Amino acid sequence: MVKAFRPTSLTEALEVRKNHDVMIFNGGSDMMIKYRSGSSVAVNFPKDVLYIGQLSELKNIVERQDEFIIGSAVTYAQILRHPTIPGYLKQPCEQIGSVAVRNIATLSGNICNASPAGDVLPSLYALNANITLTSAEGHRMIPIKDFIDGPGKIRLNRDEIVTQISFDKVYFSHVFYRKVGTRKANAISKVSVLALANVIDHKIADIRLTIGACGPTVVRIIEAEKLLCGLRIEQIDNVLDEVLSCVTERLKPIDDVRSNRIYRTKVACNLVETFLTKELTL
Repeated sequence: MVKAFRPTSLTEALEVRKNHDVMIFNGGSDMMIKYRSGSSVAVNFPKDVLYIGQLSELKNIVERQDEFIIGSAVTYAQILRHPTIPGYLKQPCEQIGSVAVRNIATLSGNICNASPAGDVLPSLYALNANITLTSAEGHRMIPIKDFIDGPGKIRLNRDEIVTQISFDKVYFSHVFYRKVGTRKANAISKVSVLALANVIDHKIADIRLTIGACGPTVVRIIEAEKLLCGLRIEQIDNVLDEVLSCVTERLKPIDDVRSNRIYRTKVACNLVETFLTKELTL
């Protein structure tokens, strides 16, 4: 019989994590689907469960002068209500599931689920987000690109809990997020593209290009960013073919029930081209 632990403090939760082999349950929006038994409401968890979504230590958003720190039990609804969280994080959050899902689902759940189609992951990769992992012995911080190894694979030790996600405050004059799915809402991405740029006097001072659902992890096209950074807007056409070649070369999409690799690659390239040739000129 599965045992459920519901600690009242982070310290207590870390002791449970240290002494018991448990699954961590935060909002549970993915886990309830993954482990449910057919159409029944019963859920067959393979091991004991540690609930952390109620822990006050994990439910805060901290804004510092140069960074945001988001607790691992903060829901998407909280992020969307926060007055100063930037649009490049809010836009993907707005397209996650339904209102009911956004009221319970969390950034940390999206991260630890480690699906390349995770809606918010392209933003976190573009922002070089760091994940804080805490055990009874202390803390360690790891970049998200190193934390996620592949679909469902993360570098979380058996005694650790993800306690916060942090990223630098960065200004972007242009924010472009497109999620392509079977439906507008409640759909898993076939392709998602997040593109950020800061254009000053018609010159690209900073640019980030990330693509989801087109490889074992979210793909950041750093080679294309290097080609574009420093260019004037009118010079983009000179490197556009090379940029799109970088995108094609970096993507490793698969054929599955939602789409196929040819479609995913074409759509990703089209969206990047739309951003560069239309959005950046606005």
